[in-house]
Amino acid sequence: MSSTLALLEVLDRDGVVRQSVKVGAWPLRVGRALDNDLVLDDPHTAPEHLRIARDDSGQLALTVGDSVNGLQLNGRTLAAGEQVVLPAGPHDKPVSLVLGRTQLRLRLATQLLAPEQRLGTARVLTQGLPTLLVLALAAALVLGFNTWLDSEPDLLTKSLASSAISALAIGFGWAGVWTLLSKVFTHQAHFGWHLRVMLLAVLAWEALMAGTSLLAFAFSWPWITDFNFVPAYAILGAMLYFHLQAVEPLHPRRTLGFAVGSALTGLALSLWFNVQATDRVGSELYMNHLFPPALRVAKPMEVTDFMQGAAGLQARVDAKAKKTDAED
Repeated sequence: MSSTLALLEVLDRDGVVRQSVKVGAWPLRVGRALDNDLVLDDPHTAPEHLRIARDDSGQLALTVGDSVNGLQLNGRTLAAGEQVVLPAGPHDKPVSLVLGRTQLRLRLATQLLAPEQRLGTARVLTQGLPTLLVLALAAALVLGFNTWLDSEPDLLTKSLASSAISALAIGFGWAGVWTLLSKVFTHQAHFGWHLRVMLLAVLAWEALMAGTSLLAFAFSWPWITDFNFVPAYAILGAMLYFHLQAVEPLHPRRTLGFAVGSALTGLALSLWFNVQATDRVGSELYMNHLFPPALRVAKPMEVTDFMQGAAGLQARVDAKAKKTDAED
């Protein structure tokens, strides 16, 4: 009875093993022909796509068969007829192979097994129900406070009920869509993860809006609110990245690149629209927050200086109005 020399695994797009073949002797042949040790149902592979056997020096070598597409070995492209000695040391990693649209992994008996991984270490946000409840309570308090500021006293109860229903529908709908994507691509729901990411993004957004408005009021920096959209896109990019981490956990670089690219694209479009609409890169000034005078840090402007500034503004407005009339 021969011992197992290697294990050849067929992986799906997420790197999960869907088929494995024990190798008891060399050579090993892979391709579409029925006499191979592993028969592939991939039209982009040759009848005998690869062959792994001992070479004249006794080393394990891979030879690419008569293939039009060749193959990839640990990211390196090999053409038909090329031969490469495989890493077989105890500390070498398993060989990654891509044939056509099929992804394989060859684990040799001479290579050490990777240590066992703990469950849930890759996504700590999936744990901690108390933290999730705290985040939900904080978001509810912020929503209630904003509704109280925006509502007439007689209509407060009705407004609170309407806001709560809308928030629950939007929140569960958003988290539900991402949960469905996680279930499709990873076979796990991760609803708590997606709900937690959304709540953190909402709280970060509210803190951004309140913080920049307070700074603008306290230090007379109204321009700071003109660029709220810059950190807002950073929040949206981070939210997208963490959602994608539960959908594509095996491709962190790809998801990070997609999230950063999406945020930068949104930022560039906002800058372009602002310039097209107002000839300025920032948004138009708009502040609807009124803070207590005790929070004011900048010195108040004298009435005389304010009136002089207003008088200068009048001349600029008249000149702009004449220019507009002339253009019409």
